[in-house]
Amino acid sequence: MFFRALVTSGFLALFFWGILHYLKTNNFFDYASFLTTNYLVLFFWLIGFLSTVAFIYGRRLRKIFGTETGKIKWFDPSKGYGFLIRDKGGDLFVHLRSVNPNDRRKLKENTRVRFVVENTDKGLHAEKIKII
Repeated sequence: MFFRALVTSGFLALFFWGILHYLKTNNFFDYASFLTTNYLVLFFWLIGFLSTVAFIYGRRLRKIFGTETGKIKWFDPSKGYGFLIRDKGGDLFVHLRSVNPNDRRKLKENTRVRFVVENTDKGLHAEKIKII
């Protein structure tokens, strides 16, 4: 995926450089000599690369940095599920497999946790739950 971002950003840089070159040769506008050098291509490549990486890796980055906090409403390890209350409001379903193995027996009512919200066919539920 990283190579795809590199190639796509290169195409975007050449495309925008071509547009500016066309506009300059047809005297649509005049810009500084700095912009006529290779720095312009490098600038467009950098902008294209960053935007492509954000587009391609956006979901992964959101999962990594998209954690929320809340507290356990109730959780029964013998049943294997429970619910938690988000700080943003609302309840989320908690399954035993979503809880960090070291924290499974420690989850009690009103325990503060950090988690990631996942949208599945059955609705929203909490994943990657860790005690704070």
